[in-house]
Amino acid sequence: MSDDINLLSRVKKEATRAWAIGWKDIKVYYLSPPTLMFGIMFPFALFFTFTVGRDLSITEMLPILFSQTVFWAASTVGPVVIPLERRTKTFDRYLSAPMSLCSVILGKSLAGVVFGVLVSAVPLIVGWLFFPFQIVDIVLFSLGIFLSCVAFAAMGIMFASVPTESVGNIMMPMNFVRIPLLFISGIFIPIESLPPLGQVVSLFSPLTHTLILIRCGFGISTYPIPPPVSVCALLLSGLVFLLVSRQFHEINKRRE
Repeated sequence: MSDDINLLSRVKKEATRAWAIGWKDIKVYYLSPPTLMFGIMFPFALFFTFTVGRDLSITEMLPILFSQTVFWAASTVGPVVIPLERRTKTFDRYLSAPMSLCSVILGKSLAGVVFGVLVSAVPLIVGWLFFPFQIVDIVLFSLGIFLSCVAFAAMGIMFASVPTESVGNIMMPMNFVRIPLLFISGIFIPIESLPPLGQVVSLFSPLTHTLILIRCGFGISTYPIPPPVSVCALLLSGLVFLLVSRQFHEINKRRE
């Protein structure tokens, strides 16, 4: 019984520390120029570039906008915050403080999750105010948004494990991954239009499952993957990204 109480107390303490780190990042970095550029302006610019002039209905366009917004917003915070904190030695103080590395990583990921959810609320509000659309399955839609924010925030933290003090040194290789994912995940090119190999590769992209769940939320089901499979894929992606991130940051910590 005492061991269970000690474990619960430790988990509560680490969760409190993670929230404190995440809340600090929310207050300090949400309005920083790199976050606004890569997290808000860039996905909206891409959306209008590839959708204006195409024969798509509002119901078809909105899932693309939501998927892009979540993808870019949630994955941007970590790669912006961690290099800036390395420059000011704040991140080093986290690693030397009496808290686990998991608390630091979860706190940084939490800031990305909240940012992704908040930014995704913008097209939702605008859509409700100006366009006639209906969310058919609120559960699948909400799961698609939230689980995607978790997975992509963790992906951003994984890329932020590169030991550099420059945001650009992380954003450049990360964009070499993020931009191709847009073309194999059904965002700009329907998955059904991809060659067989491309369709197989798309199954390993978390963004594919984001789009599937959000489309199911809108009542659009065009690709033969059951929603539970997409839910599991996003959960697994988030877990893998967090584990890899922890391992990379642990290696960096040892080197320092």
